[in-house]
Amino acid sequence: MSEIEAKKAIEAFFAGFNSQDDEALRQAMNFPHVRIGVNRVRIIPEPSDFKAGFNFLIEREGWHHSMLDAAKAIHASDDKVHFAIEFSRFHTDGTRYVTHKSLWIVTKQNNHWGVLCRSSYAP
Repeated sequence: MSEIEAKKAIEAFFAGFNSQDDEALRQAMNFPHVRIGVNRVRIIPEPSDFKAGFNFLIEREGWHHSMLDAAKAIHASDDKVHFAIEFSRFHTDGTRYVTHKSLWIVTKQNNHWGVLCRSSYAP
């Protein structure tokens, strides 16, 4: 059951991301939130500290939207689930231009499922 509820947080994250809605993203996350990139770890202590920065994707990549291709639970407990994630990014014309694999950790804090940690090679 925890896997189903945890996956809803991931789906809400992608919905907020595609609508470029920072508040919706905050609602899909738990804090402190951790983003592990290549040679960089970013810790976002509070919801008010989070800003997605969509301009980077739009200007640098020509990003229009992203799609969750797969979210497979690989470890699960009653209050934490590790997911192997695969997602793709698309241009305005619907062309898929990149697919990334990543590891996301979703936790239940104060009866709220949210994405706590994302680790990927995506810029």
